[in-house]
Amino acid sequence: MSPIEVALYEAMRREGLSPFPQFYIQGYYVDFAFPDVGVAVEADGAAYHEGSRQQRDRKRDWILRRAGWTVKRFHGTTIYHKADNCAYVIRREVEGRRAMLAAAARELAIRRQARRDALARPFRKIIGLLKRSKGT
Repeated sequence: MSPIEVALYEAMRREGLSPFPQFYIQGYYVDFAFPDVGVAVEADGAAYHEGSRQQRDRKRDWILRRAGWTVKRFHGTTIYHKADNCAYVIRREVEGRRAMLAAAARELAIRRQARRDALARPFRKIIGLLKRSKGT
């Protein structure tokens, strides 16, 4: 890891995050990843400001976004001076996505239960009728 990647990694750890460094996605390695929520984090050094590098990174970001990932990029100078702020932004993104996934899972569970209840309702009615007929 480069010095700015180390600084960002340590700041993310202080924020309570556990990123996967050098994570392989769609033919590319990203600096850090949170695969459970599809967030990739890139620490851009001085080479990022060169034209060809910037174009390659744009293409790479496009490919990652098409695969469902969100790419967060931070410039090396920003990381160097404000690594904790960068980690805070990342934590907010990751936690927000985790909350969205949890809400979607709860909604799915509610829908599944409603479907099960709808399928079981006629059988419960029949059982109720049979119990009443036996009782008379």
